[in-house]
Amino acid sequence: MNFAPARHRVAPALFFAGSLFFLPLVLCAQGAAPLLDNTGFVENPKPTWETQRKARTYVLGIPAPRGQITDRNGKPFAQTRLSYNLAISFPAPLDWSDSKIVAFATQQITLASGLLKRPITISDEAILNHYKNRGILPMDIAEDLSPQDLSVVQRGVTANLILRQTYVRF
Repeated sequence: MNFAPARHRVAPALFFAGSLFFLPLVLCAQGAAPLLDNTGFVENPKPTWETQRKARTYVLGIPAPRGQITDRNGKPFAQTRLSYNLAISFPAPLDWSDSKIVAFATQQITLASGLLKRPITISDEAILNHYKNRGILPMDIAEDLSPQDLSVVQRGVTANLILRQTYVRF
């Protein structure tokens, strides 16, 4: 009678079954055989650094607020309040040249500066970096607008110059 634990008797069978499952994946990753998905479409993914650029991020309209921190007498140490940021929303698809990106962002920044009646300076490098790495997300150009600025900006909001709500800790 064999008194060996069950895991020793099952392990070779699981190893064999597991290797049969992962073998097509390994071969496909090396380019030996294409993958078929459930629609019959042949796909052979080749991971590169460019795949990260096409990834999508979903952003909630307003992130959940953090809790209030108080002392033992109930006086607040840290609170959260709603804030508004002015942001540039780049149109899709994200396939513009560097000069077109900078020209578009500069035009939107000039419009925002006229609305707020104050200069807004953002470097071309920061604009290009945002567009190439996070172009699908809005780029904040003015943060924590005052109530007066907010009322002026709300009248001048366009499809590409938007208001973003966020919570600020104070």
